Amino acid sequence: MRALLICYSVSRVGVNTPGAGLARMITSLGRWWHPAENVWLVATGYHLDEVRDILASQLDPGDQLLVLDVHGQPWACSGVYPEAEAWMADHVSGRVD
Repeated sequence: MRALLICYSVSRVGVNTPGAGLARMITSLGRWWHPAENVWLVATGYHLDEVRDILASQLDPGDQLLVLDVHGQPWACSGVYPEAEAWMADHVSGRVD
């Protein structure tokens, strides 16, 4: 499983916009954590270019999407709830103490 960091910026929000289904699509990719607005971490079997293509179908022209493979990369956190830190330890590894 890969741990992917997904960040996006959409120009329009609302029920009838192309970006409205983005969160639903992200949560369907695998085990996820949503640490901040427009920021997701997903443990998935999909490759990052596959995730980009799946999610890009929900974006308007001019919207931005970034997908990074962070599995095994160093990380540190502060002020997050214990379950979130456990998610990172389980799916990303590479914790810096």
